Amino acid sequence: MLLAILSLGAAYAATQIQYRDGTRNVFVSSASEYAQYQRHVESFPQSDTDILIFVRSPAPFNHAQLRTLRDFVLEGQLIEGVEIAVSIFSQQDFDRETGEYKTLITDDLSSYKDIAHPMRAARDTDLKLVPLINESLNETVILFSVEDRMTDLDNAAPLIAELNELMEIASIQGNMSLATTGLLPMRHRIVSNLASEQIFISAVGGVLGSLVTLIMFRSILIGALNGVAPTFALLFTLGSFGIFGFEMNVISNTVTVLILVLAMADCIHMTHELRKNAAAGMGKREAIGSMIRSMGPPCILTSLTTIIALASLLYSESEMIRGFSIAGILGMLIALFCVIIIHPLVYALAWDFAAVKKAMTKKAQPQTKLADGFGRMTKWLATRKYAVVAGSVILCSILLALFLPVQTTHKFSEYLHKDDVMLQTLGQVEKIAGPAQSLDIVLQKTDDGMLLSEQKLKALAKAHNMLETKFPNRTIISLTSFQRLLLKNNPDATVSDVNKILQQLPARARDDLIGRNRDGFKILILVHDNPSSQTNALTAEINKEMANLNLAGLRVEPVTGLAALAAIQSDRMIKELTISFLIAAFACSVLIAFWFRQWRYGVAAIIPNILPILMVGAWLMLSGWTLQFTSALALSIAFGVAVDDSIHVLNRLQIKRINHPKSFTVHDLHHIMQHVAPALITTTLVLSVGLVATLFSIMPTVAYFGALCILIFILALGADVFFLLPMIAVLGFGRSSSVKTK
Repeated sequence: MLLAILSLGAAYAATQIQYRDGTRNVFVSSASEYAQYQRHVESFPQSDTDILIFVRSPAPFNHAQLRTLRDFVLEGQLIEGVEIAVSIFSQQDFDRETGEYKTLITDDLSSYKDIAHPMRAARDTDLKLVPLINESLNETVILFSVEDRMTDLDNAAPLIAELNELMEIASIQGNMSLATTGLLPMRHRIVSNLASEQIFISAVGGVLGSLVTLIMFRSILIGALNGVAPTFALLFTLGSFGIFGFEMNVISNTVTVLILVLAMADCIHMTHELRKNAAAGMGKREAIGSMIRSMGPPCILTSLTTIIALASLLYSESEMIRGFSIAGILGMLIALFCVIIIHPLVYALAWDFAAVKKAMTKKAQPQTKLADGFGRMTKWLATRKYAVVAGSVILCSILLALFLPVQTTHKFSEYLHKDDVMLQTLGQVEKIAGPAQSLDIVLQKTDDGMLLSEQKLKALAKAHNMLETKFPNRTIISLTSFQRLLLKNNPDATVSDVNKILQQLPARARDDLIGRNRDGFKILILVHDNPSSQTNALTAEINKEMANLNLAGLRVEPVTGLAALAAIQSDRMIKELTISFLIAAFACSVLIAFWFRQWRYGVAAIIPNILPILMVGAWLMLSGWTLQFTSALALSIAFGVAVDDSIHVLNRLQIKRINHPKSFTVHDLHHIMQHVAPALITTTLVLSVGLVATLFSIMPTVAYFGALCILIFILALGADVFFLLPMIAVLGFGRSSSVKTK
């Protein structure tokens, strides 16, 4: 009854979980760069709230299509939250006769006999900052800049939905294709799929894990009973997330399936032991009690090592990664409770059913043959223990040299597959209009005078011109860009004329140039979504060049903006995650030594468990993939899980030593592997198969995380089989023990 009440409460609490994308919040930290970025956001509008629309027609746009697009732009501007729309309909030219600026495409489209003429004028005008229509006149870009509050996707969702409706209508009416792209729509798409994807990954992982259990125990009943505690662990974890306000995002979305498969793995070890006890003729009380005494401690220890791996992530400056760490620790504690309490209770209640008792006492011959095979391999390796250990040390040294120094990378586009329609659309947009991201340089006013003064405008022009000279292939935009256009049409233009132009601009465009407080100029250097290493190199070069300038009345701030922040912070945070792995590796080895009261066990566990991580890490460096957030997290977390196999081997060794303190020698080590091999193989399969569902995620980062974890789990099993017991054979059992070592 209590479990039923708790389950209902957890189910309701799970519905309160908030879903966020986390692509921006992952960089929230106490770092000085983030503090600078926050000041920048308060002073200037940000391009990550821009929605880009790519429009394509089978042929050059005709009168009817332009009329449809013009109506679409007008209606889009009326959507709540849209601040400004930029399109070919807003592009202007200077009328020398009137001395005024006028739009190049007038409202009366029917007055144009050749509609291509005004489109070419919009494409070729000197007053454009970036082109918005292609040479063939059948593709165009429309930009909607929305309010900064739309960075909260709860606010942005209605706007995006309404814009999509308008796009669908325009597409039908104009026989055109319209597609959205930009960071804001990408984030919205990710969030809209998080909930359904989490259900899919957890459900498929649970089903596949149960199938592996069924195959191992060759019993539907045992397979079903083995899944009860993990199901409760998943439900209670989700409920706790809802109660404590943990959000699901691109990083934490993998927590639930990890909790599920880890609980399954521990339950398999316990059920494997229980079945051996039942087959040996033990009664219910004795069999379950012996299972808890034998397997309870290692299950607790394996949970603790995973918790240590998760806790090591608290070293990160990222609030979101620390939140992931705390959520994972909470989930592991809940899973441990379910494994230690609920799992034995399930079998205590089911034991008296004849079908269950029959399934429990049934022996599995194929597993015995498999176990004998692993036993013979261990015996062969133990006779060559020094060569095996020396080889493992040399291999680790080589892999470590290949892994270090760690190379990192990050791109916003890594959260979507390369063939995703939004990334494809972004590529089409950038072919016409150029890069969609920017590195921002703020020239802050240092005196009490007016920002728009001749002296400060000259200083801005000096900086702008220098950047164009040093980076000739980059598009540079600032107030100087507008001033040049003004001077081209009116060589006698003054500061007041510049101010007049600014007043004619929409508030957002004006704020983007001189700030909301009118206390600084912003220079934008347009960039693609490049790997963070390239962005950091460019940022360093820009900062170096800007530091050499002497600008009267202006102070040059370091390069900022979301692209710059992401590049700097991702490099630092990914390296922090690498340090987290080292912390976990050291702490887990120390814990194992203290737990078993044998320092040799702690030392013996080091190489078999860091070897899989180094193998994957070295491969990432050599293949050019380098370390991303996903791979760095996978290395840390998978290490904590991979240690589980070592713990179960060492636990069985400890039991044998206690039960046979005088007769057990290193020549009997192969019996240890014979006993645990079936359970190790099955749990590795459960962990791996349970994460197979992540490979079908719409987010490549989730699929990448799952693939790396699966690879590490398989390598960890091999490392334990080949290296752990030979390490024990070399180190011995300790002088304080009465066990023979020769």
